[in-house]
Amino acid sequence: MRERRSKGTLCLAVLLSFWALGVVNVQGNQAGYDENTEVIVRGKVRSSEGKDLSYRGLQCFLLESRGRLFRVLTGPKWFVTEVGLKLPAGHCVEVVGSKFYGSDGALYLIARSIRYLPQGYAVELRDRTCKPVWSDSTRKRSSCMKIFYHHPRSR
Repeated sequence: MRERRSKGTLCLAVLLSFWALGVVNVQGNQAGYDENTEVIVRGKVRSSEGKDLSYRGLQCFLLESRGRLFRVLTGPKWFVTEVGLKLPAGHCVEVVGSKFYGSDGALYLIARSIRYLPQGYAVELRDRTCKPVWSDSTRKRSSCMKIFYHHPRSR
């Protein structure tokens, strides 16, 4: 009887440890891309400027869709500047991204791609393995960045 109780207690302790590690991992990596939470959101850019529009070193913009407000994370400031990513208020876009709630309680999307509607032009921010395109050291801060990630200027 004592052996069963100690095995049960050990199993429970192991399960709780795995659960705790999972919770810590999720909370510690909130800004990581998770394909399991990937969604497609269409809406209008509400704002893309302001000091409060960044999260963990990534620039973001506000996207309004069906009465909900999303903070869409794009990339580090240097990358956004290099590729000339412009998202003026009122522009219609479609964002493919990983959805999560930030520690501030706001709804976030980590953008994988942003498609400008109705033009159809898309900017890819993550590759097919969900790795940020700016993390490749051969492309990082390259003078050729604008050639590979050319973005049409807003009219």
